[in-house]
Amino acid sequence: VINCIGNESDASFLASLFKCFLDSMLVIGGPSALAPELHAGLLEATKRQLQSLADKRKARAARPAEDKEEIMLVEEMEDFALEDMAKVLRTLDANHPLLIAVSSVRELGLHLSEWESEDEGEGS
Repeated sequence: VINCIGNESDASFLASLFKCFLDSMLVIGGPSALAPELHAGLLEATKRQLQSLADKRKARAARPAEDKEEIMLVEEMEDFALEDMAKVLRTLDANHPLLIAVSSVRELGLHLSEWESEDEGEGS
């Protein structure tokens, strides 16, 4: 599962992989039952995914929004992945340093759904 997390490019499936990992870790006894090499591998895979998601969001912000609906859907899937990633990290350590990185990547999003709801509010 850790290898899949590190290499997955689809955000919706990435969220499922993090959820699967969390559920599996809890079944075997929680973070303390996780072998050190698996813990290290998970952190490396998580860092790789955070960098990938950050790069995608930066690239998306640099070009004009072609299809708002599609971008909103992609960002929503990425947000789900980031939420599940944060759940795993919080389970490992409530103050895990990568939680800050998760929040930073989340902030890189275009947040088009917020713009759309603001536009609707102005029209009323």
